[in-house]
Amino acid sequence: MPGSIYKIGARHYVDSQALALLADAYELVPQAGGWRVLAGRGAVHCALVEGRPELPRQRGALYEIHAAGGADLKAEGAKWLAAGHVAPAGKYEQWPGSAKGGCSGSTCGCAPCRLRHHPEHAEATR
Repeated sequence: MPGSIYKIGARHYVDSQALALLADAYELVPQAGGWRVLAGRGAVHCALVEGRPELPRQRGALYEIHAAGGADLKAEGAKWLAAGHVAPAGKYEQWPGSAKGGCSGSTCGCAPCRLRHHPEHAEATR
């Protein structure tokens, strides 16, 4: 099962499932607060994100990604998609569930709202 990749505002994120699959095809180097995925002439830095509501289809921890050196995030992401390491899991203007005082009810993707509004799907999303 591929990992999830997200775009929220101008930032991109992947989950732990994505990193586990990328580790099979790329060299991952630990760094303070995350990982570096070595990519051609550069790297994609993956910084652990904490304190945010869980995203839809998120498996494990969440990492903000950005390119460094000669790496191109768009090109690397396309390679990851083509290889089946990641699948698009959401594109948002702002963090889901964070608008105006918290969650947005039955359409929110955070774990508490999934449990409250869609208990039939709660077990599958844990």
